[in-house]
Amino acid sequence: MTDSPQPAVALGRAAAGAVRSLNHATLGGQVLDWPADACELIGDLSQAAADLPQLLAQVGRRLAAALAAGRLGCDDGTDPAGAVSGAWLFLSDARASAAALARDLGHAQQQLAAVNGGPAAQEDQEGAF
Repeated sequence: MTDSPQPAVALGRAAAGAVRSLNHATLGGQVLDWPADACELIGDLSQAAADLPQLLAQVGRRLAAALAAGRLGCDDGTDPAGAVSGAWLFLSDARASAAALARDLGHAQQQLAAVNGGPAAQEDQEGAF
């Protein structure tokens, strides 16, 4: 095993880090200056959530294939089939949750699509809505 993670693991860490960074960036009051910024961010998050079901299915298939090929084991010496089966069930639930999240974020974005800063906000050069 090498010290550097596999590309998929590194990308997963980067995705988690990006969400963490977004949490920090949106904590203060001087972000997302215009409704269009929030609309765009929500749209990007909707797309990310929409891509998760495919990713999770692919991970589940890789685990199932590794199990079928006899390449998996458990630290305690038990048959890994139960753990992989349990993980598959949770991955299936997560796929449905991600699809629902993507749908809800898409609806939120649609609601915000026509919202603007309004006349008072255009006069106020601070820009925060």
